[in-house]
Amino acid sequence: MMKKVAMVAAAAAMVLPLGLGVLAPVTTGSTTAYAATKKAAAKTTVGLVSAKTLKKTAYHVKSGKTDLFSAAFAADRASVTFTKKGTLAAKTTVYATKQIVVKTKATKKAKAKTQTCVYVKSANGKVKGYVALSALTKGAAKKATAKTYTLVKSQAVKKTAYHFKGTQPAYFTGKFAADQAKVTLSKRGVLPKAKTYYATKQITVKQNKKNVKYLYVTNGKTKGFVLASSLIAGKY
Repeated sequence: MMKKVAMVAAAAAMVLPLGLGVLAPVTTGSTTAYAATKKAAAKTTVGLVSAKTLKKTAYHVKSGKTDLFSAAFAADRASVTFTKKGTLAAKTTVYATKQIVVKTKATKKAKAKTQTCVYVKSANGKVKGYVALSALTKGAAKKATAKTYTLVKSQAVKKTAYHFKGTQPAYFTGKFAADQAKVTLSKRGVLPKAKTYYATKQITVKQNKKNVKYLYVTNGKTKGFVLASSLIAGKY
């Protein structure tokens, strides 16, 4: 068992990004605390199953945003502590160079499960950290497509549930001009499947000489304007 732990720890050391290491505890009596000048971020410790380097590969977030973590690998046991450091936006292209597989502990309410995470970094190096591989899509992020339309009408609507069937509809950010009736819609991605979305606003724009309606919908981190005709009223 100790030999296996040593092997996994050695592999982790090989893929450990620069600037990360084992957390340095400050011992105060019987309590161990981590020194910090700001409010400490929440930490999660899980078992480390495996670690390996990858050929540099481009990825982007499938939809919306996903959490980005720093990771600290234990020196004396096969475990890793994740600390949330921010979020990774869908429009950002990042490059994966390292991969780890981790395992959570079983509880009374949930079974133990494994998850694959990758260490990613943006081209300029400003965005870097570990993310869940399941939240990513291979390939560079497509440049946002933006179109400006004449704004016919904008109004708040009673919060109403919607869902969709078949093709995943695109959702857009909306930038409204301050001095004229114009709105620029920029594609952010497509709505995730099997979810209920809630509309709170409606706009009508002029497209190809026709009045077209868009609903502003939200579900967690996914939010934006969606073509009203692509949605079905009611919960999923």
